[in-house]
Amino acid sequence: MERAIRVECFQNLVNYRKPSSFIIKESYPLPPYSTVLGMIHAICGYSEFHSMKISIQGKNTGSVSELYTRYSFNFDTKYDVTRHQFYFQKEDKCYGAFKGIAHVELICNNELILHIVPSESDFDMVYQSLQNPLVYPALGRHEDILDIKKVEIVELKEAEDATTKNNIYIPVDSDIDMGNMSFTIYTLTKEYEITSQGFRRWKVDGGKVKAYYYPQGEAINNVLVDIYDDIVVLA
Repeated sequence: MERAIRVECFQNLVNYRKPSSFIIKESYPLPPYSTVLGMIHAICGYSEFHSMKISIQGKNTGSVSELYTRYSFNFDTKYDVTRHQFYFQKEDKCYGAFKGIAHVELICNNELILHIVPSESDFDMVYQSLQNPLVYPALGRHEDILDIKKVEIVELKEAEDATTKNNIYIPVDSDIDMGNMSFTIYTLTKEYEITSQGFRRWKVDGGKVKAYYYPQGEAINNVLVDIYDDIVVLA
């Protein structure tokens, strides 16, 4: 049997920003794989990328729109007192910046269950760090603190049929039969690599995962479950 680290956690108001949203910071209903991986790397103190498999599920009470202060600038725009609210200086040049308001979508009362399967060499480190993190855990924005309720090691087993207790990401290329039902598909980021110039770039293989947003209360055949009969679909 395969074992996994099960994490029960909660966030009150959170934004898992969709990369394509700018005017309004829209949010995914659940955190992308890269967001969860980033949180794990931060609490473990990893300075290099450590690959691991993850299953993400949860439920919430809806979303709200909130105003926030937005700053925008670029290094090609010189400060103009008639256009800019303020400026910042770099070396001998002044650059103008704008200050305004914008909208952000916030997911309300998000109850999450994460299943994490690191490599054997990383397993104990990840497990201990989730219980005693080096920094406060956050998912989404830097201020979106993650309230970790419970961390435990669980065994995964195959089940001929099971019912989803939460909304869950299911990778499109998984072996699970989705039948004739149609679901929302998200292209979620997962793994990156560091280029020779020092920039992060999503990997060609494994950098992004297309996943169904599968709703709670639906039956699935031939799937992994944990000791609580929660469905686990790793990516």
